[in-house]
Amino acid sequence: MKINSIKSLLLFCFVCGSLLAVHAQGETKLDSLQRKFNTLSNSADPQDKVKLQSELYGQLKSKEEKNWLLAMNFFNRLEMNATADSLGQVIRKKFPRGEFVRNTEVQKVYDEVVPEKKEALLLAWLKKFPPQKFPSEQIIYDYARHSVGSAYARAGNSAKAVEYAGQLQSKVWIGEGSASIGQMLLQKGDTLSALPLLQKAILNAEEFKKAGKKDNETMFVLTGYPAYCRIYAKVLADQRKYNEALAYMTKVPFEEKPFSGQEQIVYASILSALGRNVEAFCALDKMLSEQEMEPQGKTLYKKLYVKLNGSEQGYEEFLRPKRDIQMRKMKAEVSKMEVKEAAPAFSVKDADGNEVSFASLKGKVVVLDFWATWCTPCKKSFPAMQLAVDKYRDDPNVKFLFIHTWEKTEHPLEEATKYLRDNHYSFHLLMDTKDPVSKSNKMAKDYKLQGIPAKFVIDGDGNIRFKITGFSGSNEMAVQELSTMIDMAKVVKK
Repeated sequence: MKINSIKSLLLFCFVCGSLLAVHAQGETKLDSLQRKFNTLSNSADPQDKVKLQSELYGQLKSKEEKNWLLAMNFFNRLEMNATADSLGQVIRKKFPRGEFVRNTEVQKVYDEVVPEKKEALLLAWLKKFPPQKFPSEQIIYDYARHSVGSAYARAGNSAKAVEYAGQLQSKVWIGEGSASIGQMLLQKGDTLSALPLLQKAILNAEEFKKAGKKDNETMFVLTGYPAYCRIYAKVLADQRKYNEALAYMTKVPFEEKPFSGQEQIVYASILSALGRNVEAFCALDKMLSEQEMEPQGKTLYKKLYVKLNGSEQGYEEFLRPKRDIQMRKMKAEVSKMEVKEAAPAFSVKDADGNEVSFASLKGKVVVLDFWATWCTPCKKSFPAMQLAVDKYRDDPNVKFLFIHTWEKTEHPLEEATKYLRDNHYSFHLLMDTKDPVSKSNKMAKDYKLQGIPAKFVIDGDGNIRFKITGFSGSNEMAVQELSTMIDMAKVVKK
């Protein structure tokens, strides 16, 4: 199943485990089989694997879909993929209105982008697989409803987004689902519709907190609680309700859950608005001693310095030791990430049809950035990457290459060049297109990509020195981190 966020994926895995526990109360035989098969699967004795296969084939005599699904899952664990795939086809025919087909067909809802079409697919899916037939698995239905609600929120249709948020039923998921749709509505500027959804998430979490349980469900719900409160606090601060904002900002003590960089800035801005300038300055000063700060925070920090100092005099000298601390800390962190692996050679055509070979780049520090037009985190990293490209534009010993890979459309070159052109990115674009025979993207395969964005920093001797997957943090922090890697890669390791 396609899940729309990392946190959602974690919840999905967690809920699956919870559902198995629920089923175990009424299906002790199936649960006992699962434990038995786990033991055989984890055994080092080859005979246990043979015994497991025999047991799995025995499950296919059952008239219950769950036994077939259990067998299929363990055949996968045994890496008998062809057998598992064949079972999937049989299950699809044998249980056309069962769990397997239901969980497969919901993918159509996730894949559709247009909200109205997405909703139509959901309604058809609900009719074919009514929730009342699967009373213990409402979370799957909540995910599908949330997907439709999110699509409407992104499209700016607040009424439909709120409608679908109101249909969420799982107490474990209702907070996260409501809050995420609320955040999308905030991004669209609809505070009026967003606030009740954030309030619902906060109140739901506080119910779990009040119950005082220590189970997995409570732990999950409370994981999101600090973020819900702090997002709500920012909205209140934007409305100049500073006392209320401060109350929500501090509902979860800093010692229990430290602020993120952005949250620290919001906290300081609230304190400043309340006239508590010394506290606001100290909050930002501590942050600046530990990490790079967003421009918004830097502006507030300087403003507070002037207020408390009476003038701007001495500000740059005051900042210098903090910047030195940041750089030393950054270098220490980056050093922990350093590797030394031979970089796979490549010869790939760029957007203009010119061949770019690995051999031709010998002696240069090369930064490879694997991306795709469908990859949102890839595109989020591009403003920072443009800053880095600009920084090293006049350095002949540093070369940036942006490799478009894992394409999903018929015209990846046209889409990639259009995206870069429309957004004014001056990137050297290479196309790692899919091989017509193997159906794989050679460069992505050679570099063993597990996900994108993926960035590699290669030194002049052709060794990978740093590997980065994903993107987070401010643009300034990302450029500072990458610059540190490039500078370290310029010194060839012996």
